[in-house]
Amino acid sequence: MADGFEMLAEDHRTVERLFETYLHDNEDSVARDICEHLTLHTQVEEAALYPALRRYVDGGDDLADEAEQEHAAVKALIARIYDSPPGGLLDLVTELRRDVEQHVEHEESELFPTMRDSGVDPEGLGSGIEAARRASDARSPSSPNG
Repeated sequence: MADGFEMLAEDHRTVERLFETYLHDNEDSVARDICEHLTLHTQVEEAALYPALRRYVDGGDDLADEAEQEHAAVKALIARIYDSPPGGLLDLVTELRRDVEQHVEHEESELFPTMRDSGVDPEGLGSGIEAARRASDARSPSSPNG
């Protein structure tokens, strides 16, 4: 069974690589890939990570609320990217990258260790993440089931 914290951290590395590719190439298709990855990732965290944070960590409700507010800001930027004309995304993607980097730093340096210390089972979290990914795939308009 996979460690959920490691799964999420790998998602973070994937998005970081996409940001690097975009900043090198400035291809709108890469910006859209970033948005798709982040949309799935936020859905997974909200379905699997934050409920565990609320359940197992003292003060977890406040921490999850703060993280969900950060997600709301990212979702707003993603919407602006989708609404922007081709070729006009650099400033928005740069802003998105900054917000995502701050969010990732907070998760990996504070939330994940706190959750581990509070007894969140990494493999149980991994199962929840896999289930959330399957559910998101089923809802996706590009999926065979959607």
